[in-house]
Amino acid sequence: MAEVKFAEEVKQTPQSAPLRSHSLKYDGLLVLVSLIWGSTFLVVKETLKLTGPFTYLALSYGIGTLTLALIFRKRLLNITRLEIRNGLTIGMFLFTGYALQTTGIHVSKAGFITGLYVPLVPLFSFLFLRQKPSAKAIVGVILSIIGLFLLSVNNTFNLEFGVGEVLILGCALAFAMHIVMISKFAPSADAINLAIVQLALTSLLSLLAIPVAREPFVMPPLPVWGAVLFMGVADVAFTLLAMNWVGQFVSGTRATLIYALEPMWAVLAGYLLAGDVLSLPAWFGCACILLGMIAGVLRIPLPRKKRFSTDLLTE
Repeated sequence: MAEVKFAEEVKQTPQSAPLRSHSLKYDGLLVLVSLIWGSTFLVVKETLKLTGPFTYLALSYGIGTLTLALIFRKRLLNITRLEIRNGLTIGMFLFTGYALQTTGIHVSKAGFITGLYVPLVPLFSFLFLRQKPSAKAIVGVILSIIGLFLLSVNNTFNLEFGVGEVLILGCALAFAMHIVMISKFAPSADAINLAIVQLALTSLLSLLAIPVAREPFVMPPLPVWGAVLFMGVADVAFTLLAMNWVGQFVSGTRATLIYALEPMWAVLAGYLLAGDVLSLPAWFGCACILLGMIAGVLRIPLPRKKRFSTDLLTE
């Protein structure tokens, strides 16, 4: 791949500017992913009023699978057993996260508990991948958690912890493991094939879950089909493909600090498009999440003294 070749060239040169500019491209793509997630939250919310959650997941992820399979059909023909196995492993965490989230979404603290995947990713990355988070990443995680808390409480908070909260906590664990497993397997696999396997597994398991969840097997209304077509292509196929591709070059902790922007985009979309009223803590929460991303991701170049060498004589 051209990107891998570029990365190898960067390692062979002392210049750091190309590496920084290349990292900005990856970061920018992940910011776009978080923007799509957050801005389409209202679409998902309205769609789930017309159909069951597993029906929605089966259709949208099925369309996402079909989209990538058609576009990259030649690449898919060369898929390896290792890519299938690793894709199934990652896909199990993806489906588990969404299944638990849909069953416990009624919980008032669902947003905050789901956001706990932010500190879990660096913890799991250290435990399973031996990737130690940097000091600035830890600062970014702390700021993000404070921001998520302020966005969720909205001037009220209770310490109740029942079955619904346990389900959402399991969702956070699954999403954290999904990001960590992408970091583990993406560098040694074809990112496109890896994404297709995850999408296909999530669609299949969601289809099997429909009778278990006692959702009716009925043809969804026309607005649902419009929503799942759009979400299947933009919110499912594109974002998961981007996650797997960037996962080859960016650590899970760094990616998570950018993904944490999702609730900020969601509340801002609600404010701009649906007329939602944001409390003062919510505005502070948005600021903390943004600062957390900047603190953990931004690279500040430090001036270094030039050392005398024979290279200077040739200039």
